[in-house]
Amino acid sequence: MIRLTTERLIIRDPLLTDIDGWHRLLADSETMYFLDDIFTKTLEESKQNLNVAVEESEKQNRKKYFFAIEIKDTGAFVGTVGYTVINTTPVGKMVGAGYFILPEYHGKGYMTEAFMEVIRFAFENNDVFRINTGCLTENHASERVMQKCGLIKEAEYKAYTWHDGQIKDRVEYRLLRDEWRIKSEQYNIGFWAALDELVSVSKIIIDRPKGSRHPKYSDFVYPVDYGYLENTTAMDGGGIDVWKGSDGECVGAIICTVDLLKRDSEIKILIGCTEEEKQIILGTHNDNKYMKGILIRR
Repeated sequence: MIRLTTERLIIRDPLLTDIDGWHRLLADSETMYFLDDIFTKTLEESKQNLNVAVEESEKQNRKKYFFAIEIKDTGAFVGTVGYTVINTTPVGKMVGAGYFILPEYHGKGYMTEAFMEVIRFAFENNDVFRINTGCLTENHASERVMQKCGLIKEAEYKAYTWHDGQIKDRVEYRLLRDEWRIKSEQYNIGFWAALDELVSVSKIIIDRPKGSRHPKYSDFVYPVDYGYLENTTAMDGGGIDVWKGSDGECVGAIICTVDLLKRDSEIKILIGCTEEEKQIILGTHNDNKYMKGILIRR
């Protein structure tokens, strides 16, 4: 079973127990206004649609990857997102994507959050090469999701689709795997550049030098110089924490931590740390059951 998570959502293969939310979604005239081909009028029709989705998720040679979206904290059903494999080529799968969400969850960013994670899964884990999707030009909310997720407008068809008694225009968007990688790298570059600027304009205060003991836990000895950036603010209200290594002034990595006792999450900036120092610091943030951290290298 495929199960993806984001900050607020769980995106997973559908289950037969999703029928209440599934039916509310497919039978909602507002949600399905632009998707009248899959609009259902009865519970039985919705059950048939869900059965097909569940059966497809269990196939070895799967073609449809449409997932249920639920809110992580409450388990509430939000909508669906996914794609259908249209063609498989030597360079990867060509897919057509789609998404729809219950009206009460409009305007909260849930669909953008879910679709971005599905895009990542498609390109990183499912050998997808090209994602294609589109909508009627009047469906501004749907087009905005495409734009926010980094898709590229490829075509605009005038007087293309007969819908609701009128001939209407349609737009088509695409995203290739290489385009996604380039955009992801651009975002990465921007993040590290922002950290560089923050460090360059902030004084590094080392208040717990290498070899010193923790002020509250005397058994803990700092393996590398530890301090903070002056005039900055972290989640705990203090300055942003830094580990200062022995290999210069370059920002080389960050550690993201979760503290179950403090019930918070923070980042630690690693400045001038050798690979050995990075591994020692990572171990420091994972040496008990209450603190966990991951290392993200530049």
